[in-house]
Amino acid sequence: MALLLPVVLYPLFVTGGLMITGVPEASPLSGYLSAHNFILSVDGLNITRADEWMKMLTQDNVVQISSRDLLEGSEGYRATGSRKGYCVPNSWMDASKNLWQINDKLSCPDDLVAFQRMSEKGIGKKEVEDKYCLIAKDVVKLKKCGNGWRGAEDGRSNFACLEDEYCLVPVLGPGISWIEISYARPYSLECLQKERNSSLLHDGNNNPGLGPCQGTFVYAGDLLSAAHSIKLSSYRPRWPLLLFIADVPRILQDGLNCLFRVSAALAVVNCLPVYFLDGEAILETMLSYFSWFTRRQQRNILKVCRFLWTILSIVLFSRTLYSMTLYYGFV
Repeated sequence: MALLLPVVLYPLFVTGGLMITGVPEASPLSGYLSAHNFILSVDGLNITRADEWMKMLTQDNVVQISSRDLLEGSEGYRATGSRKGYCVPNSWMDASKNLWQINDKLSCPDDLVAFQRMSEKGIGKKEVEDKYCLIAKDVVKLKKCGNGWRGAEDGRSNFACLEDEYCLVPVLGPGISWIEISYARPYSLECLQKERNSSLLHDGNNNPGLGPCQGTFVYAGDLLSAAHSIKLSSYRPRWPLLLFIADVPRILQDGLNCLFRVSAALAVVNCLPVYFLDGEAILETMLSYFSWFTRRQQRNILKVCRFLWTILSIVLFSRTLYSMTLYYGFV
């Protein structure tokens, strides 16, 4: 049934792009994204499906946790340096030092982010002491360096900065990850008024993020909570007037997945050798293939198994029902 979903939705929806259908206020991404935006890429790699979004953020979180556990064993552990760097000009670094001197007792202002130098041997004690306060939205526009980016071809560090540039990496606290997210807002009023973007929505192009109505932001925080905090869909309405039903594909897909799980669970339960279920006939058929059992022995085995499995099923069902009532506060 799930394979027929694109056919069912074809008259009103098209595939292409990862559309956001809902962003709760409690989401850590609510300040950056809104409903009907499109997620284009994560750390420079294009994504078009919700499972790709979950996979990329989950993998990045696992790598960050592994690096943190490794560093926690050292005495000098205070904050971890990301392996995702940017080629920052010397002039920016000099301006940062002149405007804001940073030491262990002083942090950057709220609108600035702390960065530190990255050398070929990693982040040493000297580099940790040299920190710079920079504007994150300006830094992300610079050329990338370091071996933490997903677009790297191998695991070795990639130092492609010029002579008058340094590879700086953000200073992150424990449990904090750094990730770049590119998005588009083709259905916003400003973008719909532009002829180029309007034609893009109607010509069947699979990448709705092309054009001027896109941006990139940096999220520093818990990636798992961010990944699960927004609702995504791989379908988008054919016409902007149908945005009010943008949730329909996701609801149908979730409903079909739920129906499949319930059907599979009922099929398993129906195979149990319990009174009034097909499992009784299945067990009887299986016993008939064992020739060393007499007909009377087969009936006795069937009665014992049927009685024991019925009692066991009632106990398990009662415990499950009681646990659910406690969880939802009915008791």
